[in-house]
Formats: sequence, C-alpha cells, structure tokens
Amino acid sequence: MKRNLILLIGCFLISSSVWAQDIASWTAHTSMVKAVDVAVVGTKAWVATEGGVFSYDSANGNIQTFTVVDGLASVSTSSIAIDEARNAVWVGFSDGTLNRIDTETGLIRTIRDIKRADQFSDRGINRIVVQGDSLYVATQFGIVLFDPIKLEVRDSFNRLGSLSPATAVRDIHIESSIFGQPTLWAATESGIARGFLGGVNLQDPTSWQTETTGLSGLSRSTYSVESIGTVLYVGTGRDLFSRSVQGVYAPFNLTGERVTHLSARAGVLAGAAQFRVMVVTAGAGWRSMGVSGVGFPSGLAFSSTGDLWIASGDGGVAYGSIPASGDTIVPTGQTAPSGPSEGLFTNLSIGKEGDLWAGGASANNTGFHHLNTDATWVAYSEKTSPLLVNKSRFLHVYGSSDGVGWAGSEGGGVARVDVDGSLELFGIANSSLQPATGTSDFIIVGGAHEDLFKNMWFTTRASGAPLHVRTSSGEWTGFGPMVGDGLLSRSTAYGKIFIDSFDQKWILIHDEDNFNRKKGLAVLGTGVLSNPADDTFQFYGTKGAAGVGLPSAEVNAVAEDQDGFVWIGTSSGPAFFVNTGIVSRDASAQPIWPQWADRSNGTFVLFGLKINDIAVDPAGRIWFATSEGAWLIESVEGGFATVLHFKADNSPIFSDEVLAVAVDAESGQVYFSTDRGLVSYKSDAVAHSEKVTELKVFPNPVRLTDGSSPQIFIEGLVASTTVRIVTASGSLVRRLDSRGGRLSWDGRDETGNLVGSGIYLVIAVGQSDEGTAYGKIAVIR
Repeated sequence: MKRNLILLIGCFLISSSVWAQDIASWTAHTSMVKAVDVAVVGTKAWVATEGGVFSYDSANGNIQTFTVVDGLASVSTSSIAIDEARNAVWVGFSDGTLNRIDTETGLIRTIRDIKRADQFSDRGINRIVVQGDSLYVATQFGIVLFDPIKLEVRDSFNRLGSLSPATAVRDIHIESSIFGQPTLWAATESGIARGFLGGVNLQDPTSWQTETTGLSGLSRSTYSVESIGTVLYVGTGRDLFSRSVQGVYAPFNLTGERVTHLSARAGVLAGAAQFRVMVVTAGAGWRSMGVSGVGFPSGLAFSSTGDLWIASGDGGVAYGSIPASGDTIVPTGQTAPSGPSEGLFTNLSIGKEGDLWAGGASANNTGFHHLNTDATWVAYSEKTSPLLVNKSRFLHVYGSSDGVGWAGSEGGGVARVDVDGSLELFGIANSSLQPATGTSDFIIVGGAHEDLFKNMWFTTRASGAPLHVRTSSGEWTGFGPMVGDGLLSRSTAYGKIFIDSFDQKWILIHDEDNFNRKKGLAVLGTGVLSNPADDTFQFYGTKGAAGVGLPSAEVNAVAEDQDGFVWIGTSSGPAFFVNTGIVSRDASAQPIWPQWADRSNGTFVLFGLKINDIAVDPAGRIWFATSEGAWLIESVEGGFATVLHFKADNSPIFSDEVLAVAVDAESGQVYFSTDRGLVSYKSDAVAHSEKVTELKVFPNPVRLTDGSSPQIFIEGLVASTTVRIVTASGSLVRRLDSRGGRLSWDGRDETGNLVGSGIYLVIAVGQSDEGTAYGKIAVIR
C-alpha cells in the first residue's frame, strides 16, 4: 500500500511572508490564559494555548509570545513538543497544520502536508513526539511519520490492527522495556494499539496488535499513554489504568473524569484530569491531588529537575514539586502573558484617551475588559469584584467622553467604571432600570450610548420601560415603548442604540417573542427629556428592494460618517440614510443601498453579506465587520470603492468571521474582534490637526529596494489636505489628497516607479485655507 501523504511532501510556507500587509502594523490581543499543552527543557517551558504559544523561563522570569501576527498558522493550538537536537519547537493545530518555531531566531515555518490530506474528514493533530530524527504525530486519522529536517512526511499509519481505518490517535509513546524492543504505543478512541518499530512495515495492519481487555465503556476511549519501567499507564475517558504483563488493564479508581495527559520521570507518573492531578509513585501508591490556584489541569510535563509543570485551563502555566504526602500541590510559581482573561468579544468601544472597552467575552459569567493606553488589561468579573457575582454576560460596553466606562449585562444591570477604576452597579434599587417581566431582578440590557449633552442612554428588553437615560448629573428616567408605525405596546425588546450628531436615537428592535431575532430599526427624536409627548419616531421593519429600503429587516449595526450619512449594517448588506436631522419625523426618509463605482464588482456594495458591525475612520472611510472578513470602503466618483479587505488568508486577522470593529482616531489603531480573538491594525488614518503644524514623516530615512512595498507615513495634516512630494529642485514627484490627519505614501512617483535616492520635500496645503505645512524625507536606494 502506498503512503497516504507522500504526494503532499514539501508543501510548506514561511508564514511571515504570505501577508499582503506589513506584519509590523498588526498587534494580537489574544488570551493565553487557557493553556492546552506544555513541554519543558531545563527551566524553560513552552506552552500551547487557545490564543497562541508562549515560553516562560522560571530562572529569569522571561516570557516570549507567538501569535498569528508573528507567523503562527492559527490562534488555537492543540499540542506542542520540544526538539532539542534541532533547536526547534513543534506546534500542532486542530486543522492538521504544523508549525516549527526556531528557538534561536524565532522564525516560524508552517507545514500544511497533514492539513492537505483531504481523503480524511478530520485531520487534527493531537500529540507530537520527537524521537531521534523523526516526529511521530498523533492525528485524528492515525499516525504520521514526519521528517523534521526535510520538513516532509515520510510515512503514515492509519490502519492499526483490528481498529477501523483512520481511527483517531490521541497520544503516542515509545519505549523498549515491556517487550525488550522498541515499541510504539498508540492511545486511540477505541483502545490501545501497539507495533514494533524494528524492521516491520507498520503500514501493514497485521503489524499492529490491539488491546482492550479491562477497558470498556468510556474507559475504552483512551487519551494518553506513558510507562515506568515495564508498566504501561493509560489515561482513559474515565480514570487512570495500568497494564499487567498479560495485557489486562485495571483502573486506579482515582477519578471519574478523562485523563488527558500523562508524564513520567524517575519512577513518578502524573496525569491531568479535570480539576485534579493523578500521581503514581512506583512501589509507593497513588494519589488524586488538587493544585492550588489551578482549577483545570489540561496538560503536564516533568522537568529534568523533577518539577511538575502544569498547563492550566484557567491560568496559563504553573510549576512546582509534588509533596511527599498530602493531597495538594502548591505551585512554586504560576504565570500567563499579559492579555485579556477571555479572547472572544462581540462589542468594542474606544474611550476618551484611546483606551478600549470590550464586552461579550462568552456566554459564561466572564464580565468585561478594559485595555489601558499602557497596553495593560483589566478584567471586571465575579473573580475581580464581589459586585459582579452572578452578574453574567456583560455584552454591551461604552467609553464615555468623561473617561468613564459603562457595561450593560444581559441579566445583571449596568456597571459603571470610574476613571480611578472603582466600580458601581446599577439595578432596580438605584436606577430606573426594570427587571424582565416575571423576574425580580433580571435586567436585560440591550445597548448603551452617550448623547450630545453627556447623558448616557440604555436600552433593555422584556420590561415595561425599554429605554432609560442617566443624565450627566446622575438622575435616571425610564421611558415606555414607542407605539405606532408598526410597533405595538408589547414591542419592548430594544437592542443596540446609536445617537447621531443631531441627537437622534437609532435603536435596533428585537422580536419580543424571540430575542435572538431582530425585526427592524427605530429612529427616535426625544425633544425635551421631561416631555415624552414631544417625541417623534419612525420604524423601519420591512425589507426593501432595488436599492431602496433596508436590505434586510435584521439590523445589526449603526454608525455615522463625516459626510452626514448614517450607515446601517444588516444581515444582507449595508445601506445609508442621508441624515437631515429630522429622520425621526420625515416619512419620506428611506435608506439607500451604496453602489460600487466599478460595476464589475456588482451593483450594490457588499450586497447579501452579513454586516456585524460598522466603524468610521478619521478619513471618513467606512469599516465593515462581516462574515467574510473586514472591509474598508471609501467614496469615489461614481460610488464607492474597496480600499482594503482583510481575510485570514491575506492578513494576520484570525478569522473571516469578524464580529466587531472599533477605530481609535488619535492613533489610527483599528480593532477587529473575530470569533477566534482580538487583533488590531495600525491604519494610515488618524484624527486631523485643527491647525497647520510641522509635518511628521516616518520612517525617516527610508530604504527602498526593487520590489519593496513601503509605507511612508505623513502625519499632522488638517481635515482635507493636498499633499505634494517634490524633489530638492522643486520638480513634482507625486500628488496625493488626504482626509484625516495621516497619509500613507508608497514611495512611488506619478508613473508608479519607486523614487531614487535623495532628499524630498513634503508640502501639505489645507483645502479650507488652513495654510501650508512642510516636512522632509530622505530616501536611500
């Protein structure tokens, strides 16, 4: 039988070379708290996590992180192994991708041979074992023998004895003591398989023996395998087992949970199970032990000094010695890289100082997060504040103009974080917020936004008062539902709220019988706060056609640009209103579908695409977070054009499913929250200067080589600027127009050729008579 994967040999990429954008422009904000595997050499541990990989040296405390931005193939890892002979660390992923990290240079290579074995439906990598000049890779379809020098597959074994073809292998162990010759043991979903390595063809199913005696039910599904001397130990779906010389497996009765990882050294074996660590000492008994500060041991490895390193599902990595007695391991140390305690967010908001508020981490009680301007993260959850105990799902966040952070919980009311970090919670006792009908204190907040007068507005669902305002002086008022124009008195399921430059409230309306379904958009003019009788509103709840009306009644996002357009993101594409300031009472106001200037793209911009979120950058361009990546479009003659389109295959963005987007106008940083984590991109658009100042041009000097694609930033521009780049003698090299405070020049002249060495003058003329600013740049070819 021919090798299954040989045709895929040699197909590897250097990840850091594939991006269409400069990787230096990207920053990963992943959570590395949830570790899945650990490998140790000396005092240094390498840890695979759901947010990437990090190394930690307990001797000096140094931490180094690796993410997609650095060249990792993906965010969520599945396994890790150290290859000392080749100064490498190998990282496996659940899609079959394999990364090689050079421990001396940090260079990351991506090998996709296993991923491309599409004759198997599931190609995930479960474990990597380094043995001499080979890697034995346990996959979801069998065992792959990989050459770590040539970076190619040598062989694969997916018919293991009497087991079904392509049986998943969860772990591999190689030892020579049990049968007196090198033996390959495989922990599979259907028992243990073994084959001798010496001179046999392991592609032949008869070269393998399967062992299941003593294993039944959940225990027949095996996850880990290790040995001490002539005794084999197996972690199963229920408990830890040992193998007798007759090949019979017996339980230790230490746990009813699966034992996912095993490691042994000097006669001591440790196994990771949910909540506990199993410890077996040869000839001296066994124990089930808790680990102080580690709730979910997910992987483990012994160091050469005898310390046990434990990958923690809720705290990075911990290490320490196993005590001679007792049932608790007290780690010597525990660490995780700086970052959020969760990685998934559905709502982002930029604060006054350019800080970021993030909510919607998960369905669990995980609170909300704050990224400070010094790049430190603060989590607000029941783990950090008694006020938030049992206050779940803080999905809706807002950074207000006074530096305060707000978070609305779907069940727990509204949290306010003052500039000093102090926390206050608003509920039925101290605000106008009302609980959902039929509950005593379950307040479902749907959105939050600040108005022009620094009042904060909140929406709720399932109560008689779905709209609330907290004035800048701290007074709360609740309002009943809008009734009429297609809305009934029971239409009290309000979602996200956006307040425009005319103080109109744009409110997403959910189905009162199914909160997960959105049924339209209401535009509310509130007039005098103390007089609800002067309120006006329009409701848009039907699907339009032929470029007019909502592309879909399922509205997900609202944002306003600098040209007076209010953009609406729906599940079938975007639309915009020309904002006259009286949309709330203008029966003729209708949303319009934007059109491509280049009709080869189709007629309507992103038509049929699910728009999850919208943000506007300082240049007036529109970012769309969609189910097919992040799009940046701009207005051009004849319609709109794409400026950028970030996807997982052309940028370091983690996933094509982009859930939220937010723009920091001062720094130009654009944050994208995906279904696999948070990442940011430093764009060429920043807030404009109010008056003409000396230009900042960087990098300066800049080195250009044939084929290079430089980004030279010109910063300090006014709102609308004409920029001319000229030679020292005054000859025009390039003319550019800018909206916003920063412009990017690609180092090319009007004909598209890279400019030569020399000093170039940058002249920026404000288009509204603000004056002229100057700068210089040195180019080296």
